[in-house]
Amino acid sequence: MTADSDRQIRELLETRTRALGRRDAATAAADYDDDLVLYDAIGPFVRRGEDPTGRLERWIASYRTPIGHEIRDLEITAGADLAFCHFLVRISGRMRDGAEVGMWVRATSCLRLQGGAWRIVHEHASVPFDADTGQAVLRGEL
Repeated sequence: MTADSDRQIRELLETRTRALGRRDAATAAADYDDDLVLYDAIGPFVRRGEDPTGRLERWIASYRTPIGHEIRDLEITAGADLAFCHFLVRISGRMRDGAEVGMWVRATSCLRLQGGAWRIVHEHASVPFDADTGQAVLRGEL
């Protein structure tokens, strides 16, 4: 992996974090590939061909406040034209219904170098679950 690839991918993720804080769906979705395959923590199981800006606009609209998006433990592996990274992300804010959100999500992004820029071609977000209760684990010590 080159230092330039690492820098570009980190900046891509940081740009998305800042955009969510500003409630800017277009900028947050700008680095998604047109053929994005998304395994989101929110159903359905697979999203293909869906406009990522529209999806993010709807998600952002469900919040009354800017969305906190804190990335932790980011690890990047990049080759000549393919890369993947995995990290934990804390999502926080207040929903329109007044509910406070503060949860950790596991994330993996797969990227392809296209025209000199990294584009996200696949993204997977998930939360662990408690095997005894079947309930999602959204809070706790990392």
